[in-house]
Amino acid sequence: MKKIFSIILISIMAVGLWGCGNNGISEEEYNKVVAERDALKSELAEVKDALNNQKEYETLEAKTESKSQDETTNAIEEVKNEDIEILAEYTLPDGIGWYTRHFMIIKNNSNNTVDISTSSLAYGKDGTMVAAADASFKALGAGCVSVFYEAFETDTEIDHYDTDINVSPSKHYKSVIQDLSYAQNDIDGGAVFQVTNNGQEAADFVEGYAMFFLGDELIGYDSAYFTDDDSEIKPEKTISKQLTYSKNFDRIEFYLTGRR
Repeated sequence: MKKIFSIILISIMAVGLWGCGNNGISEEEYNKVVAERDALKSELAEVKDALNNQKEYETLEAKTESKSQDETTNAIEEVKNEDIEILAEYTLPDGIGWYTRHFMIIKNNSNNTVDISTSSLAYGKDGTMVAAADASFKALGAGCVSVFYEAFETDTEIDHYDTDINVSPSKHYKSVIQDLSYAQNDIDGGAVFQVTNNGQEAADFVEGYAMFFLGDELIGYDSAYFTDDDSEIKPEKTISKQLTYSKNFDRIEFYLTGRR
């Protein structure tokens, strides 16, 4: 664009000089030269306007990109570790001395879909550190509640935990929990759960956790994937699974995980 501008400007100067230095030309030739000069001036004005518009566009584009980056930064800054609330924690030995699971019921109080990672140290009653473990959870939607656990390789009775939790906006997945609903049909030794996808898109890798309680104590759990042959629950579809526990219990809590 600048190169065209230079060519037109040089042409105008040339026409002007030619007109000044040739006093012996006819009136017809003179008028022709003046017309060419005026046409070039008009074209020059159009080029100037185009250059100015391009400059304004580039300035606006730079401002828009900067604003977009600022908004992205602000969105990330809005996600804090404190936005994840641990509603309850339970310790569940596996009964054979291999692992002790640390279940956490979590709620996302932020406005973003987030990924969560934890790293915990486990301590015995005498305050001695007995094991370490970590875990992660993908795509917990805004306002959603779910469950996950850390598995400690120890047969020592765990008294308490020191847990470090880290939260970040989900980069690769979207939440599906907000689109899922379930019906619980109690049976002898457990329940049949019917999970429905009420959303407009398929829900991937949906897993349900049935947690069995006796009073306030977690005494067992069972889990299953609620998926079809494509590892999905299609929109408006329902998948049923039976989850059971072999010992006596008096209530069941049920939680779902998944993503898209």
